[in-house]
Amino acid sequence: MTNWTAEPTQACALTWSSCNPEMLQLIKAGMAGVNRIVFRQTAETVSGQKLVRRLLNAISKFNRFDPESVLDALVLAGEVECALSDAGWGSAGKAAEITDLLSLAFVAGHCDEAKLKALVHELTSHPPEAVRVSHPEGFTYYALHPGDFADGMADVDCGFPVAIVGIRSVGTTLSAVACAALRRRGIRASRITVRPAGHPYDRTAELNDGQRDWVRNEQRDGSSFVVVDEGPGLSGSSFLSVAESLMRAGVGAESITLLGTRDVDPGQLCASNAVSRWKNFSSRRVSSRISGRFQHSTSLSGGVWRKLFLDQRADPPAYWPEMDGAKYWSADRRNVFKFEGVGELGSRIRQRSRILHEAGFGARVDDAGDGMSCYEFVAGRPLHCSDLSTFVLDRIAEYCAFRAHEFSHRGVADGQFEEMVRFNLSQELGRDWPVGAESLRPDHRVIADGRMAPHEWIRSQHGRLIKVDASQHGDDHLFPGPTDIQWDLAGAIVDWNMDADAEQYLLIRFRAKSGIMPNRMRLFSMAYSAFRASYCKMALMATGVESEKPNLEREYRFYRAKIDDSVRQLEAAGVI
Repeated sequence: MTNWTAEPTQACALTWSSCNPEMLQLIKAGMAGVNRIVFRQTAETVSGQKLVRRLLNAISKFNRFDPESVLDALVLAGEVECALSDAGWGSAGKAAEITDLLSLAFVAGHCDEAKLKALVHELTSHPPEAVRVSHPEGFTYYALHPGDFADGMADVDCGFPVAIVGIRSVGTTLSAVACAALRRRGIRASRITVRPAGHPYDRTAELNDGQRDWVRNEQRDGSSFVVVDEGPGLSGSSFLSVAESLMRAGVGAESITLLGTRDVDPGQLCASNAVSRWKNFSSRRVSSRISGRFQHSTSLSGGVWRKLFLDQRADPPAYWPEMDGAKYWSADRRNVFKFEGVGELGSRIRQRSRILHEAGFGARVDDAGDGMSCYEFVAGRPLHCSDLSTFVLDRIAEYCAFRAHEFSHRGVADGQFEEMVRFNLSQELGRDWPVGAESLRPDHRVIADGRMAPHEWIRSQHGRLIKVDASQHGDDHLFPGPTDIQWDLAGAIVDWNMDADAEQYLLIRFRAKSGIMPNRMRLFSMAYSAFRASYCKMALMATGVESEKPNLEREYRFYRAKIDDSVRQLEAAGVI
């Protein structure tokens, strides 16, 4: 058997949500006790031709001597392979070859570029009409790096083949990287990917005929089997379902290893008979490459930033600890490093930050590699509601006007936003929301900021107001997604607890600077409050950090009061 050497126990840098994808799915579906909508569907349906063109464009920028171009192409190739495999498309095998070639370039630094380009051109000849593309959340939000699974293969000690099974979606790329790392060491390795189905607590996985043939061939060659994925999550059922599908195909449990991103206590898994089932298999975890890289920096995750930067006499802003991303303060205190995603999504976020910096609104930013952004640390004081003034209101108005013109979004609205607002309001108010969905439909969609609270503004030592955390949240897996700029105006009005005079001044100044008439502010303030109240309620239900619950409860009550205020004003105006 393979000697899967256990690693010494150490703190896992990945957040709870990346280590528990199944629980995240439960929360998204509203199955875990509180029925609210706070997560949006970020998977997109695109034409097969458009998807392949994206890959062709990434390959055209590919340079094996440029690690970031290799990583960008690899992540996109994994998405293409996953989408085609999910669709059962015949060219999925070609896509898998592309992912394998790019994984070898990523791991070993060499690649048959002629073969790579030929395969991509083959994909362009017969793409599907449309496919559903998922952007793996670990690569996008939660500091999972493909290199973690290459590093995890470094201590494999065996003289016989290894058969790797990746759990789609993120396991597509992870399986390819693990294979490449083994092949680099002269170990024969091959892979397949599977998509478990069913309830997150009770996944099932079935191998198709071709996959069962692959299993039989690997068994004949004496291979050991490794199942790779993020997690395991709260239940462990995805890992278990795939391992048990291998057993049904004739593989002995002693030949199966489960390789994930966290240590597992089987007694804490909530899949049926989880303890006895999990103990059938060997399991181990990979280390976080990003955590190791920043081990000498100060972690700002887990709410630490509040203790370091905010006035401890005031109530701390509430947050959902397990949704906190990876961020670090450099040892010399000059920079803040923040995970903003590998691949093209991360590149788009950094480009927005560069635009904001050039316009004087944000800190200088550089690409720090591995999905990390390096922001210049802004020395100064985070603002508080008591700092509200015409100077501050002018700056907020100027900022929102800039975003409205600079960050327009051409995509077509899919109705998710309107459904979120209507559903959450009906849950809070105990009755159907009587206003039509079209009342919240944006005239011009933008990538909003989504974080307009006072502490997100820093008064620098030179007296300038700088906006932080401004580029990621308007287009992540939480609502609102691309929407009307009135969302950010509403966020500022609500979170700064503005009175009527301050609100009117802000809107007048915004109109003067943008030429846009914000004519649905009461509706958007209600929509914003409904989302934030729902977020706090979901976090209260899901968090395991008891000390955070009073903050979440306090903010829930604040946003609920704002909803009630909006209802009274809309009723008085005859809108509802």
